[in-house]
Amino acid sequence: MQQDGLVAAFARPPAGEAIRGAVVVLGGSGGGLSERDAIGFARAGFAALALAYFGRPPLPAQLVEAPVETVGRGLEWLIGRPDVQQDRVALVGRSKGGELALLAAATYPDKVNAVVGYVPSPIVWQGVAFDRQARRSGPRSSWTIAGEPVPFLPYSRPRGVDMLRMTGMLVGRPTAIRPFYEGALGDSAGVERATIPIEGIAAPLMLISGGDDRLWPSSRLCELAVDRLGAHRHPFACEHLRYAGAGHMITPPDLAPECTTTVGRLKMGGSEQANAAASAEAWPKVLELLTGPAALG
Repeated sequence: MQQDGLVAAFARPPAGEAIRGAVVVLGGSGGGLSERDAIGFARAGFAALALAYFGRPPLPAQLVEAPVETVGRGLEWLIGRPDVQQDRVALVGRSKGGELALLAAATYPDKVNAVVGYVPSPIVWQGVAFDRQARRSGPRSSWTIAGEPVPFLPYSRPRGVDMLRMTGMLVGRPTAIRPFYEGALGDSAGVERATIPIEGIAAPLMLISGGDDRLWPSSRLCELAVDRLGAHRHPFACEHLRYAGAGHMITPPDLAPECTTTVGRLKMGGSEQANAAASAEAWPKVLELLTGPAALG
């Protein structure tokens, strides 16, 4: 559907079945809609809105300076449905969508009752430009709020060994880009400036990570989030599910065929078995968070 500037797909349980809650589903840097994620949640009893935030007209073509207000409008659309309880609306995001879910939940704390981040980041990273012309302008933020770029952390400068890795990518050999993120984490001032104020989230959180994530260091990023919440005495629960042998492709179980170790020229890490096992093990815990008393905020 396209309505009020939203590009989205809505799924809900069959007519006559009770709705357990509602979720806005945000996919990763592949862009477009995570319709299969939404269908998975609908099968589990949720009203689910798969929301695009770039990659579909009239949204930004690049994952660069995408407005966080897109998520705000998606939340309002979902909350406005007569079959949705306003106190059971969650954000679920994967990868860059997890980063966006944390940022949106901190921006709209009165609209979000639970947050689930699959391999998310509590740090805003530079945007992902997919064509050469967009890259020429240099690094820019992934997101904007009220038209202003959100402070971001740029990738670290490539070292010699990193250049060798990138050469492999150019000839079609899958490459791990995790070092570009890990190197940037050494800039403590930059990290602090780009960290999302997640302590402002008025809801419980569940963060899911893979210890062998080769795209970015999701376990370390989740630990940074947990530490920040603890330092601010965040009054809501935050659970970090870390799966040591899994990589970046931990997903709702309906996407088990996508628990691959590579996507295009990028190494995702883990093994298909470990990724699928982590996805299956996390799923009931996700559903428990979204339906339990804590999700009422």
